[in-house]
Amino acid sequence: MTERIPYTRSSRDGPAVRAGLHLTIPRPRPTAENLLRVQRIRWNEDLLIVAAAGEIDLATAGRLERALSGRLPVATVLDLSEVGFLGVAGLRVIESAAARARSENRTTGVVTDARPVLRLLQLFGVDSHIPVYRHLDHAILEVPNR
Repeated sequence: MTERIPYTRSSRDGPAVRAGLHLTIPRPRPTAENLLRVQRIRWNEDLLIVAAAGEIDLATAGRLERALSGRLPVATVLDLSEVGFLGVAGLRVIESAAARARSENRTTGVVTDARPVLRLLQLFGVDSHIPVYRHLDHAILEVPNR
């Protein structure tokens, strides 16, 4: 048998104390669609731009992977200029897409100017085998000609 502690209200437990208590209802985690937006833009017959905006982490990397799968043209530019966070899961997607492109004699390039994204690409040495551009127009001009 458990012993109950009786609830007693004293004069100091009045409206002032109750007004100070703010109960918050936990908000549901945003869906992957809200965390990462991915758009495929067919620039011309030889160039596809996959533009991502948001966060690429374990929860959203699948969206990017789906955008980079299937039949792709000769050159693909992955525009990460609107990505604020890139996790290791996203890095794996980028590396596997680039490896697939190399095996199929296609070219890829990454566009980003965000420091956290650049830092991860440099830290893992991805920038040594995938060209990284700071501006989309430079990538559009150079990637199809590589």
